Amino acid sequence: MLNITQLLQDAIYFDNQVIEQRDLLMGPTAHLQEIVVRCDQSLADLYQPAINYSIVGDDDDKQLSHEQLLQRFVQTVHWFLLFSARKQWTHLVVMDDQQYQQLLTAKRATKLSTLDQEYLAIKYFLFTSFYTHRQEDFRHAWHLLLKDGLVDLQLTPEEIMQEHERVIKENLKE
Repeated sequence: MLNITQLLQDAIYFDNQVIEQRDLLMGPTAHLQEIVVRCDQSLADLYQPAINYSIVGDDDDKQLSHEQLLQRFVQTVHWFLLFSARKQWTHLVVMDDQQYQQLLTAKRATKLSTLDQEYLAIKYFLFTSFYTHRQEDFRHAWHLLLKDGLVDLQLTPEEIMQEHERVIKENLKE
């Protein structure tokens, strides 16, 4: 099972250290806005449809490797968890075993239209939760994100935790 509590604690600690080490001056509103922007950017970087529908027919749309997807997923999870922490919504990201198992048994999305729909739903729920402060919208975004990583992208909890630990250690200078 994915250790969401550990991921959450590490995300908060990491964020506090980065702000201190880099002497970043942001008020709470600007900080939260920056986190939402990072959520959006990392989610866009993670999403790679199986077709090249780019305006230019170059090789920039090559499919990401499993390792690249893992790295991008971990970054996206980091920002979503940080959003929950800064909104004081951490209770929304923790799942019991039954919820977690239900998520894992969801049908894997493979069709372009379904993948697009999931991606847009995550973005919609994230932005709606930010602007309307609706916690349930964030919970939906979070569950869809986890489903994308664990089911659609077929990333394992073990590799997610290992990659997360690697990222924290490599990017945090104590």
